[in-house]
Amino acid sequence: MQGRSVTNYHTLSHLVTFPKTSNAGATSHARVGLHAPVVTTFLLTLYLLSGIIGHDPWKQDEAYTFGMVLNILETGDWIVPTLAGQPFMEKPPLFYIVAAFMANAFSPWLALHDGARLAAVTFMALGVAFTGAAARSLYGALAMPRAALLLVACFGLLLHAHEMITDTALFAGFAVAIYGLTWAARNPLRAGACLGTGIGIGFMAKGLVEPAMIGLTCLVLPVVSPIWRTRGYAIALCWTALFSLPWLLIWPAALYTVNPEAFATWFWTNNFGRFTGSAHLGADTESWYYTRVLPWFTFPAGPIAILTILKWMRTRKSFDDSSTLLLIVVTGSTLVILTTAATARSLYALPLLIPLSILASRSVDSLPSRLSKYLSGVFGLVVATIAVLVWSIWLYGLEQGHPPQFQLLLAWLPGDFRFEFHQGFFGLALVATLLWMYVWLSRRARATALHRWVAGVTMVWAVTMSLCLPWIDRAKSFREPFSEIAALIPQDACVAGTGLGEPQRGMLHYFAGLVTTPPESADEFCDYLIVQTNRRRELDHPPPPGWVPIWRGGRAGEANEQFTLYERSELADGRHRRS
Repeated sequence: MQGRSVTNYHTLSHLVTFPKTSNAGATSHARVGLHAPVVTTFLLTLYLLSGIIGHDPWKQDEAYTFGMVLNILETGDWIVPTLAGQPFMEKPPLFYIVAAFMANAFSPWLALHDGARLAAVTFMALGVAFTGAAARSLYGALAMPRAALLLVACFGLLLHAHEMITDTALFAGFAVAIYGLTWAARNPLRAGACLGTGIGIGFMAKGLVEPAMIGLTCLVLPVVSPIWRTRGYAIALCWTALFSLPWLLIWPAALYTVNPEAFATWFWTNNFGRFTGSAHLGADTESWYYTRVLPWFTFPAGPIAILTILKWMRTRKSFDDSSTLLLIVVTGSTLVILTTAATARSLYALPLLIPLSILASRSVDSLPSRLSKYLSGVFGLVVATIAVLVWSIWLYGLEQGHPPQFQLLLAWLPGDFRFEFHQGFFGLALVATLLWMYVWLSRRARATALHRWVAGVTMVWAVTMSLCLPWIDRAKSFREPFSEIAALIPQDACVAGTGLGEPQRGMLHYFAGLVTTPPESADEFCDYLIVQTNRRRELDHPPPPGWVPIWRGGRAGEANEQFTLYERSELADGRHRRS
């Protein structure tokens, strides 16, 4: 029996030496994967940096996120996340702390909000790097660039990778944790260090949701395979607990010591209450929400990952290819947490892109060549059309002094915007366009279909977020209306707010220097009142008794949201008499 036990142990040890590609496959992969490391580096760098610098914090998430960052810059208080003078206990402060550090470090050269947005670049770069490292750990060196390129090729990542949001920190922590899991059956210390650190980063980014995803994965793995029913795996989990404890204890203990009520609000209401729906926070879950969102959000990595799973199910032996089994469990556990939560947004599915991209890296080169060429050709045509359109809009705007009067555009963007030539933005757009042309047209690039896809995504994003960035910024920024409000209010005046959301309160603080008080304080203490309403329901909000409207407006191109500034009647009467 002892001999059999030893034999089984060595068999499992051999099996958890995760599979390498065959010699035949290695020849094909070497031809495809080792040809353009410089192009890959350029694409990833350009992708991550485009659209980061040169615009104000945008509604929804960026505006209130920077409000928290601004509080740390002004007060130095990192323990109680605070928005415009009031505790806002939705998330832990890791992203706010890093963003405040970045904003302060780059303040001699960049606006505070641009410097703070570099925190998103840092976390996204960390996430992409550890996704590639995890793919290398599971499938070999050739999978590393493929997984990284597949990740940035996903449409869902493009929407959120460049935003100043806490989800980028969660994304990075999830990638670090997945990398740790790939070593769980081979190197317990390395696995525990990375797994515990990844859990800690995710926890300090958004609370318990990421530890729940990884924790469920760790529980399921020993159930589905004996590969993880080993002493080494148990030791790895012990190291995980040790490395995660500082992340899990230091800030919560400090918060509880400083403000027990804020701790209770964060821990119970914004973790358990938000997840179960009892707190009635966040967007409500729609029936089959992720079923409708994930097909486009995970494209192209999602469909290729499904192909990998189908091939694994068809060809696997008893314990063969444990790497794919690991990623299937990670994907399934993440989906379980996402679909059982009471709130749902496409943004929450960002961690899902990591295991799917690693899975897809195994099969991306096995797609039928005819299908690959067809998809590349169609996508290249679409990308070229969009690029020509954006360049044409920009050139028309420079020549005419205003954007083309297309109703489709003017429904979202202001029609009275004046285009100006910016050297930096023009240079970025030109570089992105030339790089795309090089990848597509130059034989020296020796680019794959995956490189062409990423080059197209990067080019469209970079050209749009450079040539049209000032135009988009005028529509999405609160700077213009809130600066006008600030000019009408004396310094140090008390200002109350009614109907203001978190983004609006944060940007009033930043652009106008106004920290609004709750509306119940208006009648007793304040001489000014800012009311946020829906323009379509303006008649449902007559001026409050004793107040006179002195300004009304909103963001350029905004068709719905409106702000009205009121002044006390006696102040307005006195000013009229003096004039």
